[in-house]
Amino acid sequence: MNSNSRLIRCERSLVLGLLLTVPAIVSGFFFCTHSSAEDTPTGVSRDRSSENQSFTDKTETFSTSSEKQSVLKTKDATALKEQWESLDNPESDGWATEAFTAAALKKLKTIGSFIEQINTDSNESRDELNRIVVKDFECSPLLPVQLSTIYQDQIFEVQRAELKQKEKIASGTRDYQGASGFQAAIRSLCKPFQGASQLRTKFKIFRVQFDGNEAVTRNYVEIIGLKENGAIEQHATWETRWKVDSNESPLIEQLKLVDFEQVKSTVSGGPLFADCTTSLLSKNPCFEDQFQRGYGYWMLGVPYTRYQITEMMGHPGIAIADVNGDQLEDLYVCQEQGLPNRLFLQQQDGTALEVSHEWGCDWLQASRSALFVDLDNDGDQDLLTNFLGGVVIASNEGNKFTVRRVLPTGDDMVALAAADFDNDGDVDVYTTSYYADKQLSERQSAGLPASGNAFVYHDANVGGKNRLLRNDINGEDWSFIDITQPSGLDANNTRFSFAASWEDYDNDGDQDLYVANDYGRDNLYRNDSGTFKDIAADVGAEDAASGMSVSWSDYDHDGRMDVYISNMWSAAGNRIAFQPEFKKNAPPEVKQRLQRFARGNTLLKNETNSHFEDVSKQAGVEMGRWAWGSLFADINNDGWDDILIANGFITKDADSGDL
Repeated sequence: MNSNSRLIRCERSLVLGLLLTVPAIVSGFFFCTHSSAEDTPTGVSRDRSSENQSFTDKTETFSTSSEKQSVLKTKDATALKEQWESLDNPESDGWATEAFTAAALKKLKTIGSFIEQINTDSNESRDELNRIVVKDFECSPLLPVQLSTIYQDQIFEVQRAELKQKEKIASGTRDYQGASGFQAAIRSLCKPFQGASQLRTKFKIFRVQFDGNEAVTRNYVEIIGLKENGAIEQHATWETRWKVDSNESPLIEQLKLVDFEQVKSTVSGGPLFADCTTSLLSKNPCFEDQFQRGYGYWMLGVPYTRYQITEMMGHPGIAIADVNGDQLEDLYVCQEQGLPNRLFLQQQDGTALEVSHEWGCDWLQASRSALFVDLDNDGDQDLLTNFLGGVVIASNEGNKFTVRRVLPTGDDMVALAAADFDNDGDVDVYTTSYYADKQLSERQSAGLPASGNAFVYHDANVGGKNRLLRNDINGEDWSFIDITQPSGLDANNTRFSFAASWEDYDNDGDQDLYVANDYGRDNLYRNDSGTFKDIAADVGAEDAASGMSVSWSDYDHDGRMDVYISNMWSAAGNRIAFQPEFKKNAPPEVKQRLQRFARGNTLLKNETNSHFEDVSKQAGVEMGRWAWGSLFADINNDGWDDILIANGFITKDADSGDL
């Protein structure tokens, strides 16, 4: 995940409201009062920077975090680097697969460098390529001779190797031999990229098996390039046999193509999506002063961000809606502790004007997520925001938001989901929690939950409690009642929940609820006329992994809503978890569940009997990398929902990217 904030617009008439509210995990919080702010009730702090006021108000604490906080101790940079390298050294902790992978990836990146310079024909890159293979190297064609077009419209053409062709190329490897043959195979692979610019490559080793002085790996390979009328990309799986010598770096003996897909997009003027962040937001001072600073800047400058382990994630959410009734979508951006949330009103010229102070929603507390929804049925979009410790509910008054309630819920609130679960005509609110109350302050020195020795990684049940808040608004009385326990939603309710989504999966007329949980099993709560039962295990919907988002769609047009859950696909996890020495004393069931954590995302197809079938592999939707958010959306207007995934983490150019 790049450190700078970015918005993406579609380079067509398609309007894509991509609301991937990516939650994060954070620690305790307090709200502040300001006696001179008539429109700001007790419990909310506002940004007064535009009024040149210092903020020295008394505090009202909803969730106390009085335990001793951890302190970041400053050390010499060289000493810190040496300490980290000693900790992150697979050769010293017995994982031969990881030491080998680090060396092998350098060789694969040499192939990537050659490909990225394929149109310049560099002598240096040719020489580097020759040095990574043995003299008797052999290789099958890396670009299949025959490709079948499996999908085509005005924008996309998707081609894959036919099954018979895949079997043929997997069995024979003598088409290209020696260093010259290796170069020829790579050049043949790159023929579709002739004349392309901005070539990029990515290699990931996700399986390693040793065989004497040889090793066999499975590698994901991606090549992407831009053309004048669009883009082209290849996604492939290679099986690579390596010569392993303890005194030298590994050399490639053999390459086999296992799987291959090529996608071409045709769009006038370049890629399908174009970065419009600068043109949209740059007229606002906060664009340069805050958004373009980068996460590293604020981590150094805001002590709260640096000291609180979960604030280091840097994942406050966003919300999109037309808040002022001008038929243009507006943007609300949540921020970390001490930085004001921002409301941007879209203008007729396509820019967006920052008006959070004028609209009374420039709150300074650490904000995890936001949701626009009409809570009082007056036709405009009200604002819900999850803070550490509770939920702020603000009514839309036409030209400002007025805070109606600050509802104390839990210390570590994350995501929001709204629906009329009881069919009484108004929208109710469900909010998820990650850490249990006060758990963060007790774990500051330990870091994330899984760092504890007693933590059950594959089936954790010591997380925070999610809440169902029933909407009982009556005129000026904006009451919300916590009915989590009487509604049945307190069952299996301590599971480090990242996201939730409502949908009538069984077509009985009321809204059911899917909850995506980190460190283990998800929940599917069936709504039985206003009371809920967790039936995930009974209907095959208990996806047990690192659940971080959930999205519903009838993707196959059979009249039943299907569900997609984003988790984590990990190259390192796929390598290590399948080694014999990994959890060698654990029961097979536990080992399989841990292996599942590295598999990636899950697509559950809703069958005729309201049971779910995991069709992730055959649908080709597992590999979403470290997938924080996912969303069904028809990006090419063909009537079929596609899947968009927001993935990644805080990285830098020199990172291995090995997640």
